[in-house]
Amino acid sequence: MTKELNIKSSTIEKGLELVKDFVETLIGPTIEEVGLLMSDKIKYFRFKNQVKILTKAKEYVKDKNMDIKEIPTKILVPLLESASLEEDEKMQDKWAFMIGNLADSEQNLQNQIFPYLLTQISSNEYDRLFEFGQKERSYMIDHIKLLDLKKEHKYYYKWKNRELYTRVNKVQQEGFVVDGLENYEYSNLQRLGLLKQMPPRIIIDELEIEHKGVEESEYYPIEAEYDTDDYGYRITSLGIRFLSVCKEKKDKS
Repeated sequence: MTKELNIKSSTIEKGLELVKDFVETLIGPTIEEVGLLMSDKIKYFRFKNQVKILTKAKEYVKDKNMDIKEIPTKILVPLLESASLEEDEKMQDKWAFMIGNLADSEQNLQNQIFPYLLTQISSNEYDRLFEFGQKERSYMIDHIKLLDLKKEHKYYYKWKNRELYTRVNKVQQEGFVVDGLENYEYSNLQRLGLLKQMPPRIIIDELEIEHKGVEESEYYPIEAEYDTDDYGYRITSLGIRFLSVCKEKKDKS
């Protein structure tokens, strides 16, 4: 017969007592609510967060008049477990929006990668990723305008709106940079596949080979070097989709 683990045994209690001071130092003033690991208090803390986030999600679904569908267990269970540890009010809203959007029958967003991604980034990283999303949206609008211009003026669209062409071309080559991200945060967003860094530019000195009125061309050595300046980033398709899962759905116009 298998014996049940006696959590209240003197051995475990002594072990918890040994780490109590250390845990209090780590947790600080929230020790009274969080309690020690392996206690019922941590379960209560997580339960309160789950209820809070689910309440937000319920209100969100009702406000948007969503026709909801089931969320697969393999997505919902780890989602709720991860969300239960979130203390940041703003990030709790992201979890609530995610639950509603995953359950929305009008959106095809059900994928277990999204809860995982939200557990891996900080509030600051999310905000900066959102800025990348806004910049990418602005770029796409310019790019569509340029394509329309090319269709209308096939042979000289570059000169029809030089400023627009230069702006689009600069993004394609250099990407974007936003303030407020440390190098390790950029690395984290790259690791998760939410950002991609643009390849370094290769600088080649201008070289004229052919001359009018000269039968033989003159050849000069070409010197190429990498641009040593920092080069930017672009948000990935995964990053864009991730943001759409974590933000409030727009009302139907």
